[in-house]
Parts: sequence; C-alpha cells; structure tokens
Amino acid sequence: MDKPRFKLSGIRLRILIITISTVVCISIAILFAGYQTVSKNLLINLIQTSETKVSFLCNSINSNISNVKTFINTCKANRKIMSFAMENLTNSSRVKRDAHDIVFENYKANKGISQNLVRVVILGTERDDIIQIVEATNSSTSVSAESITSLPYFDKLTQNKESVGILSDPFFTTKKVSMIPMAESIYHPFEDKVIGYVFTELSTNAITDPIRENIHEPNTDLYFRIDSHLYKYNNNALEPCRDSFTLIDNMDAYALDNKTEIRRMFNNETSEIVFLISRPLEISGWYITECVSTDIFLHSVQKSFKNMLILILAAGVIITITLYLFLYKTVTVPVSKLQKRIKKIENGDFSRDPSTEWNHELGDIGRTINNLSETVQDMVVQRVEDEKKKNEYEYKMLQSQINPHFLYNTLNSIKWMATIQNAPGIAEMTTALSRLMKSVSKGTKNTISIKRELELVKDYFTIQKYRYGGIITLNIINDEPELLSCEILKFSLQPIVENAIFHGIEPKGTAGTITIHIYSDEAKDVHIDITDDGIGMDDETMFKVLNEPGDSAVFFKEIGISNVNKRLQYNYGDKYGLFIKSEVGEYTTITVLLPNIKCEDEL
Repeated sequence: MDKPRFKLSGIRLRILIITISTVVCISIAILFAGYQTVSKNLLINLIQTSETKVSFLCNSINSNISNVKTFINTCKANRKIMSFAMENLTNSSRVKRDAHDIVFENYKANKGISQNLVRVVILGTERDDIIQIVEATNSSTSVSAESITSLPYFDKLTQNKESVGILSDPFFTTKKVSMIPMAESIYHPFEDKVIGYVFTELSTNAITDPIRENIHEPNTDLYFRIDSHLYKYNNNALEPCRDSFTLIDNMDAYALDNKTEIRRMFNNETSEIVFLISRPLEISGWYITECVSTDIFLHSVQKSFKNMLILILAAGVIITITLYLFLYKTVTVPVSKLQKRIKKIENGDFSRDPSTEWNHELGDIGRTINNLSETVQDMVVQRVEDEKKKNEYEYKMLQSQINPHFLYNTLNSIKWMATIQNAPGIAEMTTALSRLMKSVSKGTKNTISIKRELELVKDYFTIQKYRYGGIITLNIINDEPELLSCEILKFSLQPIVENAIFHGIEPKGTAGTITIHIYSDEAKDVHIDITDDGIGMDDETMFKVLNEPGDSAVFFKEIGISNVNKRLQYNYGDKYGLFIKSEVGEYTTITVLLPNIKCEDEL
C-alpha cells in the first residue's frame, strides 16, 4: 500500500498558510503587548525600588536632623540658658557656668549630636561672651559674639530664615571643614522679643554617613538640594553641582505615596534621559534626589524583549511542526482513504468499509459514503424485485379485469326485477350498492365534499340496515349548513360507521343508534362526531384502534380506522385526524377533525 504524501496544495496548503499567518499575527500582537506590559512593569519596578531606597535614606537623614533639632529646641527652652542670654553682665560667671553645664550635658547625652554638629554657640543680644561647644581641637581663631553676628550670612539665617547651603567653617585654619550653618532665636520667656541665638554648624556627615552606609549603585547619582543650592554626592562628600536638567514629563503617578516627586528629565550636561526621584527631608526646602540612568531600564527591557522573542519563535516552530503532523494524520491519510473508497464504488464495489468511519468530520463523510453505497446497492436489489412484482401484478390484473358497465347493468336488472316483484328492500339495497360501486370505481380524485361523503354513508348504512333487520338507526345533525361544502377525504366516515356497527352495537345484541354531528369550533375547524350507544372501549382498545390495523369488514377491506387517521394526518397535518372518547358499556364517540377548506367541486 502506497503511503500518502503531504502535498502543499489545495485546502491543506491554505489551512497551513492561514494557521501560520494567524500564529505570526498573534505572536506579533503578543510581542507588542508583552513589550508594552514588561516595559511598564520594569519602569514601575525601577522607579519604586529607587523610591524605596530614597525613602529609607531620607528616614536615616531625618533621624540625624531630628536629634539636632531636638537638641536646639531643648537649649532654646531651658530657663538657665534664657537667663544667660538675658544677662547683660559679661562677668556673671555663675549664670554662664550653669548655662554651659546644661548645654554640655544635653550635648553629651546624645551620642549622635557630636557626630552631626561641628559647633554649638549660645550668645545673647546684650552680652559679648558666648557659650561654645566644639569637637575639633585645631581651631586657631577666637570665637566671640561679634565674630558670629558679623558673619555675612548670619542675618539671612536669623531674619530672613534663608538657607545659605554648605560652607567651610570660617573658624578653622588648619583644615577645611564643611558644614551647614543654622541659627535659631531664643525668645524672652514673658515678652515677644529675641534675647539670644543658638548658632549651630551642622556637619555634612549627617547627610553623607547614611548615604555611605547604604548600597549605592554605580549607575545612579545622588543629589542633596538645599533650596536653590544643589550638591552631588561623590566619595563621601557633597560637592557643588552644575548639572542642569530639562523636564520631559511628570511621572508622579508611579509614586508609592504623595511625598515623592518623580520626573523624567534631560540631562543637559551628559545629553541623556534620566529619572529624578526626589523626596523631602524634615527641614523645609531640603531634598534627597536619586538620578537613575535610563540605560538600566533599556538594558532590562532589551533583555526581556530578547527572551520573549526567543520564546515566541520557539513556540511558533513547535506549533508549525505540530500542525504539520496533525494535518498529515487527520487530513492527508483520511482524504487518501476516502478517495480510494470512491474509486472502489466507481468500479462497482458497494460493500461497507468501516476503516473510513473515524470519530471526526471526515469520519462523518466516510459514514455517509458507506451509507450511500449500501443505499444504492439496496435500491438496485429493490428495483429488480419491483420489476418482478410489476410483471406479476400486470398478469393478475389481466386475469381479474371486469367491465364496470356489465356490473352496473346487472345491478340495475336486479333492481327492476325486485320492483316488478314488489320487493322494495331488495331494490333499495341494489340501488345503494350500485351507487357505492360506482363511487369506488369513479375518478381518481381523493377528496370530496362532506355532503357527498354523507350520501355515501347513507348508501352504505342502507345496505347494513337491511342486513341487521332494521335494528340500527342513523341520525345526522348539522349545526351549520355551509359546512357541508367543506372537503373531506373520500371514504373517511364509512369505516368509522362500519366499526360502530360491527364492534359497538352488534356485540351488545340489542337495537342501537348511530349519530353523526357536524359543527365547527372557535378556530373554524370542522368537527364530525360519530357516536354509537354500543359496548364502548377501554383505553387499551382505543389505542389499538387508532394505531394498529384491526379486523375489517368485507366492503371496506384494507381501509380501517387507523388507516383513516393516518390519511387525514398525512394530508392535513398532525393537528388533525381522529380522536376517541368512550365509556365502557355506555358509548363511543370518534371525532373527525378537519380544516375548514371548501371543496373545489362545491365552489
């Protein structure tokens, strides 16, 4: 047996091309959507990681600044220090000593103060001497109230509350010490007036030590901003920074809280795009800013994009190979077998081939082909049988043909002889039989009017009346005369009347009455009730009468009640037909339900 080959042509080629094209389009869409999603997630992760680090750093710096501010506020509120500031006698040693002891005790009580303050000076507005605490021992210049108040930035600190940034301590001569000068006013305890100042020099260590202790990534820069003064962290020092940035867009929506400012900026010095993540410190106007290069972000995005591209390409190759094998197994092999099966049918082999009946759509085609081949084979056999039967029937019909005119003439002769011999019953029966035989043999039309059908019923009943010696009676009630012109299938009522006589009244053994009632309902459908007062039927008998062929009388052989019911339903629909109501020992009513259609002969 030749093995089927997968040819890239026809439907299979189209399926493969469409599927691969769909996979490519979906892959591109997934790649684009994935790129957007990954880029956004990486950006959010990068910004929020930096924000978390800056937030932690600000908390550490704020802790140092908070200790210093607590120390300053303690000094401002102490009564002995207020007394020193209010005392105008420079030789009041006791007041000065008490104030100095308070400052020194508070200074030593907090170990962090000595690391974060370069100098603390308490001075009064009415005296020349000062209280000073300084850690450095190499100060070579004397410090007095005048030297402090004459500093060029002292008025800015005390009056305008302006920050002057990071400066070198002016009182050190042997080395350069960077500090941030701060000054707070001491107020009179009972009056709203300034009686002195607490002048402090905040060491830059309060800023740089927390930065040094935290991991500082090489691709990021840290900035410290005091109002309009910008400093850059470098080698554990804060250096004046001349970098300038141009705003691209605001990205505060990515921030974890509303304290953080996130800006995408263009660095005018390095000509690159960066992210600036800024967070305020405890002192107003002071900020810590991390500058994150977009190179980190772009590198992460490119790496993720590369991984996604490789994954999608691999998935595409796997899908293509899988589809190729799937089409070969589910399309190529079945189609090849179906083609061979059709060739066999063309050559006259109509036998069933179960191997082409798979559990999918092509299997349905295989089953259909097998069913069709069997049907064709059965039709050929049936055609041969029909031809044989046709020949037999034609021969029998030739044997049984009788001229209908001979039968009518014979019945008429019997009628006239009965009339001459004064036998009116025989004449009436012969006339009724003649009309029935004529109706049976006359024409090929299947429907007649109800009026004509009732005439045939009367002829049939006349014959049966004489047969039973006149013990049966027929009554016809018509509620609407126009219903007589409606159509009915020929010989629909006679079998029902015959059944009422033979199976209803005759077994009773006494006289009986058959009533035919014609009327219409609200839907304008025609009802014909045939009621007898015979022995009645049980449910099982009623079912058999309507659904199974039963015993038939001689005249209406092969036209039983079930046959009438099926004929009516076939012609008018399942809604119509026969319906039976009966009480055992009381009565039986068979209702003929017909559509209200005028008979053509009556129009």
